[in-house]
Amino acid sequence: MIKIYAPWCSHCRQLEPLWKVFAEEAEADGVRVGKIDGTQERALMARFRVTAFPSLFLLREGRTYVYQGARNVASFRAFATSAFAAEKALPFHKAPNSLLGRLVGKLHGLPRIGVRLYRSLRHERGLSDTAIVAGFLAIPVAVGAGLICLLDALYVRRARDEFGPEHEHQE
Repeated sequence: MIKIYAPWCSHCRQLEPLWKVFAEEAEADGVRVGKIDGTQERALMARFRVTAFPSLFLLREGRTYVYQGARNVASFRAFATSAFAAEKALPFHKAPNSLLGRLVGKLHGLPRIGVRLYRSLRHERGLSDTAIVAGFLAIPVAVGAGLICLLDALYVRRARDEFGPEHEHQE
């Protein structure tokens, strides 16, 4: 069971002591309990589609359940062990542990990778901002030009084979 919280959230701070007690008691039930700082883990927050703090989720048997019950240890334990079965799991396209959820997480992680790459190129390799931007822009231009050449070669040849040389463009 996972709690996604924000350090500045007063509701999250009120829930923290209960969450610690629940974590200790849930261990006896075989339930692992964790928490995620949503302000630090934006990609995970996007995967879970969090819109408010705190948000509670149960990941069980490959499915994701949203906890919306009472905020007490007994209710948490009941939901984590058996009451979740009465609830409807998130659909495939909204579940954070589905293929689509993982893809959303990766997409939200791209800016962090871009910043890391920029810092590496700027500080370790000593490249200027202009060179970095030109390099990043050259990649899609080169890929696009290659695709245009490939498609032109394939479709011009196919048209020539299909209609014959008499329909070829002449200047």
